[in-house]
Amino acid sequence: MILKALRYGSGWGGEWSIISGTTNNEFVQFENINLIVGRNASGKTRLIDAIRWISDLLDPESNETTSNSYAFDLLFQDKDVEIKYNVISNDNAHITQENLSINGKVKLDRGKGVLYYDGLKHELPFQTDDYFLAINRRDSLQQPFFEILQNWGKYLSHYSFGGNMGKGQYKMNDWEETDKINFKNFTNISVIFKKGKTEFDDDYERKIIEDLEVIGYHITTISIDSASKYLFLQVQEKDLELWTYFENMSQGMARAFSLLVQLNYSLMAKIPSCILIDDIGEGLDYERSKSLIELIIKKVEGSNIQLFMTTNDRFVMNSVPLKYWSVIHREGNKSVFYNYKNSKQTFDDFAYTGLNNFDFFATEFYRQGFEEFTATAQ
Repeated sequence: MILKALRYGSGWGGEWSIISGTTNNEFVQFENINLIVGRNASGKTRLIDAIRWISDLLDPESNETTSNSYAFDLLFQDKDVEIKYNVISNDNAHITQENLSINGKVKLDRGKGVLYYDGLKHELPFQTDDYFLAINRRDSLQQPFFEILQNWGKYLSHYSFGGNMGKGQYKMNDWEETDKINFKNFTNISVIFKKGKTEFDDDYERKIIEDLEVIGYHITTISIDSASKYLFLQVQEKDLELWTYFENMSQGMARAFSLLVQLNYSLMAKIPSCILIDDIGEGLDYERSKSLIELIIKKVEGSNIQLFMTTNDRFVMNSVPLKYWSVIHREGNKSVFYNYKNSKQTFDDFAYTGLNNFDFFATEFYRQGFEEFTATAQ
């Protein structure tokens, strides 16, 4: 399942909101693979944080609470199933509006106080606390449609590529495979690797090693130091006698390694994940950054995983085809999005300029197309 479209605002027009570039205040539409580009303070990280926030709200295990007002309109697509969900919370953290429909059939209308029951095949009155989302109810028999969104929220992964990607975070070696994993906490890398190794044996390790080879890291073996009371991940690098602990990896290698441990597990376990990567490529040289991005796109394309990446790095931009781009242009308290969904002609026209992808961004061709580009050139 993918997040097909999103509209967000603080009461529609408050502190910050996102809108579509050519259809004012309409949904911003996304694809399976999305590269979010924009200048500093345009709203790239805010978008990633907003999607992460949505996932926490939908995940009943996250216990997410907030005193801020917000309004989300969401459109999800799961094969031939279209799911619409909207929720509004006021300054007192009261849920004032919450609705859910699947393929046009209303399942939840908080305003009317009705909820659909699958076993009964009709709606019944319901009431819940003003502070809690109705969608966080747990009844797999009567409201199985809630579980679709709950699982999306549960299995989302969020990486800040400029962060430590799990360094300095440890888990006891007595962790059991039956224990729950928080996929939104990328510091669980050792736990995820152990789970992947248990479920998929050598195939899992082999895929990670092959991926690392593609981006220039030559590894022969990955294991967990069994002598330690903690789950310490270690790798055997070619031409090195001693093991390299995850803690001692270069920052670039650690970031790529951590991401590939998570990504390969999600793919092999067929978990319908959403992966958020802020500042993709940060800490890697150009060639490795380019190779990693191309590798991720190849692995994710056609899978059940949706990918959101952000950058303002020209080399990253030049590595990712424009069809995956969403360009953010800041206008006051709004982040205006331009992408292939709402600006197809402009995106197609750029191919005739002979320029590279970064110029599409730097010249603001995405906003005005040939008209503005020609005037600037003269």
